Amino acid sequence: MITYVIVNTSDLELLDYGQLLTTSSETTIRNLKGVKAIVKYQGDMPPTIDELSTKTIHTHEEILVIVNGDEWKGQPDDPK
Repeated sequence: MITYVIVNTSDLELLDYGQLLTTSSETTIRNLKGVKAIVKYQGDMPPTIDELSTKTIHTHEEILVIVNGDEWKGQPDDPK
């Protein structure tokens, strides 16, 4: 199962992308204000995410609702 995490864009530089399915900060989906971004991982929560103090965890279904809201643009990849 793929898990989606909303993080502050200021925290993107703290992440180890080798532990994530998101390949870099440039490939993240960001909200319209550019202050939040979505990263994703599979399996157990990687330490790089666990160490962040500000984050929200979501399923694929939940993140689709979020990115289709007024605050976001784009959609995450389908986890097929």
